Amino acid sequence: MANYIYGKVKRKQNIFRVIETESEIYETADLVLTGVDYNPATLIEDEELYQITNFSESEFVLDFLQGDLDSVNYDQITNEDLKKLSFICTVQGNLYFFQVINSSFFISKKWFSIDELTLETNRPIITINPFADAIYNKDNDTLYFKKLASAQKIFKGMDQLYRAATDAETQNFLENDFLEVDENFQTGNVTIPNRKRIALVNETLSNFSEDEKQAIYNYTNQYGQVTYENGKFKIESDNDLKFVLWGIEQRFYTTPIGGDKRVANSIISI
Repeated sequence: MANYIYGKVKRKQNIFRVIETESEIYETADLVLTGVDYNPATLIEDEELYQITNFSESEFVLDFLQGDLDSVNYDQITNEDLKKLSFICTVQGNLYFFQVINSSFFISKKWFSIDELTLETNRPIITINPFADAIYNKDNDTLYFKKLASAQKIFKGMDQLYRAATDAETQNFLENDFLEVDENFQTGNVTIPNRKRIALVNETLSNFSEDEKQAIYNYTNQYGQVTYENGKFKIESDNDLKFVLWGIEQRFYTTPIGGDKRVANSIISI
């Protein structure tokens, strides 16, 4: 079965055909694609992957992944455009392997082939990583990736999955009735990590009933890191704000043996 490499050129909307080969570019015999549903609060191990299921229904999907793929519908890339690639996609059956292309993948030095022992001086090459930045499995309509920063260079807008709250959103959050913010603590004092948490918990809070909100405030107060009086958390620093946000995310827990109070560094729903 023929395998194909396609490429996206910077400042062009089209996908181009790059190479057709009978060789297997990525080894798939032992490839195991299982992932953890993407959540900014979840940290994965080195051998794990994030996943987004029903990816074809997301706003980030490329037209290239929709419908049946036929190489004759794509123009052959020119040598000039090869120098302007933003990413390549290797298609092997129903698996699509995406790799972001930057200057580090272009090799323009003099080199020689071990097989032919000929010196090459004017034939730059593009290297392919052993593991792709993102893999789309068309059979189960799932996208797998390790780093959101890399995946969003291919699928524009995915960075909104982990965006930081704007100044206006941050200010609106600080004006919540359950917070008493010191006059010296302003929007500009809120760090990027806390802005990212605010972007997440805004949606969380909007889905809570009033009773559930009160339960969250009581739960947060149980861990005693921030002064809580008259139904308000007293926010005097970015650290105070962090503990309240952790409470809304329900990151606090007590060990069943020893009764140690702890904060979860990563969250995976089970």
